[in-house]
Amino acid sequence: MAETAIMSPSAVVAAPAAQLARLWFMALAVSEDERPGDPDGVPVDGARGRAFLGAQSAAVLAALLGRPFRPRQAAAVGHALAQADFASADVLGRSLRVLMLRLPELLGQHAPDEAAAAFDLERRVAAVTEAIANGYVRALRDRTLAEQESVMRAELNAQRIISDQLRHQATHDPLTGLPNRAAVFDRLSAALAAGPGTRAGLCYLDLDGFKGINDRYGHEAGDELLVAVASRIGETARAHGALAGRVGGDEFVAVAEAAAGIPGMIALATAILGEVSRPIPLRIGRVCISACAGIAECAGGSLAPASLVADADAALYVAKARGSGRWAIYGAGLDAGRP
Repeated sequence: MAETAIMSPSAVVAAPAAQLARLWFMALAVSEDERPGDPDGVPVDGARGRAFLGAQSAAVLAALLGRPFRPRQAAAVGHALAQADFASADVLGRSLRVLMLRLPELLGQHAPDEAAAAFDLERRVAAVTEAIANGYVRALRDRTLAEQESVMRAELNAQRIISDQLRHQATHDPLTGLPNRAAVFDRLSAALAAGPGTRAGLCYLDLDGFKGINDRYGHEAGDELLVAVASRIGETARAHGALAGRVGGDEFVAVAEAAAGIPGMIALATAILGEVSRPIPLRIGRVCISACAGIAECAGGSLAPASLVADADAALYVAKARGSGRWAIYGAGLDAGRP
């Protein structure tokens, strides 16, 4: 609850302030059909609510009897109500009714001299309640605008997060988190379109023996294995400045967007095959697996992406025909070797 700086009530107005606070609290804590605990009433426990309204009652009387009259002093009471979450639909109405109907009566009972000295008491009460209403409405409007701005920011952030997530889902494999076929081939197309003076390369990878593990231990073990292998391929490709992706099943690719010639592609392929061949811990136990790689490389602008993919796939076919854990280069003689 917000604290409000107020003038301490004099001994003369202490009694009407206490009585006003009691009446005010009753008006807010009980609804018009006399049901206690009205959700539109006091937003805090009884003791805190009485203390708060006691402070505001003293501020109201200080504003009412002050010379000269300071509307801002009364407006601060309305502001305090809104800041303290006395912000239901009819809190202001209940408050103003209590003030307008009971203030003159209370002053007449407990401080008749002050009431008599106040110039046109009824008019002053009307001015005080108007200022309280203005302060309340202004504070509530400012709070509402701040909340609307906060909601708008939250909506924009949510839209951005959803958009980013949808974009990620559209370009990444849901199991391994690696870029998917479309994303990888888009990057390959961009690399090949770079033009003269550039080179691009592709390693097409296929796991050896994956089907046997998947059939023996089940799809959960197979998926766990694919995730582990994808992590190793991705990290190794990044270390060599390449982009790894999963293109389906147990097939992966690594795109070198700025290939360092055939020696660089061989280094990339052998590093990946070496990482894949290390024992992989799964929930079923440690398993060993290997992979083969087909390597293709060309100058920028010399081939269409589909042609480079077909060349790498042809080299992969040769590598697998020569045994597990092999790599082969597309070209004259289709050179092949082990990592």
